[in-house]
Amino acid sequence: MKRLLVSALTLLAAVPALAHDLWLEPDPAGVRAVYGHTGEGGGADRSRLFEVNARAPGNRTVSLLDAVRPGSDTMPPLAIPSAAEGARVAAARYDGGFWVKTALGSRNTNRLNVPDAQDSRWSQKFAKLVLPGAQPLGGAVGHRLEIVPLADPYRLKTGEPLTVRVDLDGRPLAGASIAVGDPRNEAVVKIEADGAGLAAIPSRPGLTLLSVSRKLAGSAPHLAAEDALAATLVFGR
Repeated sequence: MKRLLVSALTLLAAVPALAHDLWLEPDPAGVRAVYGHTGEGGGADRSRLFEVNARAPGNRTVSLLDAVRPGSDTMPPLAIPSAAEGARVAAARYDGGFWVKTALGSRNTNRLNVPDAQDSRWSQKFAKLVLPGAQPLGGAVGHRLEIVPLADPYRLKTGEPLTVRVDLDGRPLAGASIAVGDPRNEAVVKIEADGAGLAAIPSRPGLTLLSVSRKLAGSAPHLAAEDALAATLVFGR
């Protein structure tokens, strides 16, 4: 663990947050889905946010979308239903859609419509939130790209780092670059995971937002040449 922490800290570097991310935050009503840049995120597009679940005790999955009523274009804060009382983890999936790059800029369509596109991608985003409570967290939720906490951040001692593992398709992702920041602040630092996909996240007060991204060969190559995956994890101390 000491070697893991030392190697991670040597790679800390302040950088601006550039990509649009999806993340989940605690809200007085329950859980809020946020999309955008850290420091200026807004409500997530409800038409693209197709799954938000709470992991209830016993590893039961309970949807937070069942009670949502038609309304604005952005998703309202989501209540945690009584069936998920005691849940420690909320998890979401978001389809960012297909995008192509042309000489005129980016377009929200697929390569079938623009076969001569310079490049094309399918944007897929995953988000998790750790909630305080007495129940165990459980393991990975099964997102294609996922940041898995290996300890309960609410039970760590003051100053104790949180070890996380980055998984890609259910396997540790060696050398993943993890952005560490605050949902309210644009600045982040980067930490590189080791060969087993592990990284020690330094202790900091308040909410912490971790994010990681990965580009892969397209899983639907007739629509996009690449899959652009991004995952976040939010927790408090």
